[in-house]
Amino acid sequence: MSVLMAWWEEDLSSDEPIATSNNFWELVGYAEDEIGRRRTEWLKMINLEDQARLKEAIRHDVWEIDFRLPQKDGTSIWLRETGRWLQEKNGLPRKISVVVKNVTIEKKSLERMEARERESAKISRETLELCPVAMALFQIKANGIKLLEINEAGIKLWNFASYQDAAENFIRVVNESIPAFQPNGAKSIPFSERLATVMKEGITEFKTFLNIKGKEVNMRVHIKKIELPDKALAIVYMLPQ
Repeated sequence: MSVLMAWWEEDLSSDEPIATSNNFWELVGYAEDEIGRRRTEWLKMINLEDQARLKEAIRHDVWEIDFRLPQKDGTSIWLRETGRWLQEKNGLPRKISVVVKNVTIEKKSLERMEARERESAKISRETLELCPVAMALFQIKANGIKLLEINEAGIKLWNFASYQDAAENFIRVVNESIPAFQPNGAKSIPFSERLATVMKEGITEFKTFLNIKGKEVNMRVHIKKIELPDKALAIVYMLPQ
């Protein structure tokens, strides 16, 4: 059995200590006499938030929960406990059986990814707010387009009541503002087709005529593709002429 996974069982109706796989103590990072042979003893080592969640989890017939276990060197490891109640006595379960997996690497990878996404979002917001022209950031997927960010200039240009209003209605409002034909007689290209083009070609720039809630606007638009490992984004710069 891998040192990343172990098991233990305990009869809560008696004074018997927990029974464990041979590698259990190596997995948790303690000797038996350091951490205790009963669940109630070693649960006291973890933080109060995790203690409360673990106590709540075993109220269910089966459960799976992640928690942190402090180590002797001052660090902590993440464990994933998957457990269930066994053996009934007088109609009540009295024994629990648990598989424990070390998921520290998985948790740290997720934390790093979330930190990168928070930093990227922060940079995007700061860039959008500093830019003097209207800017918007979109996520492009096979099943649709999602507005991720829009700066204050973009909200004012399109007369959105709020960021939430823009997020929910931007694509519809833009499409409605594009007339069937441009003043020079050319057929207008839908906004979704523009984004599809930049996903293939990486960048595009064009001039367009729009009717934004009764206001006629000649606009120069620059769209650039941003490639990330897990998503495709398009940033749109809109400058009224």
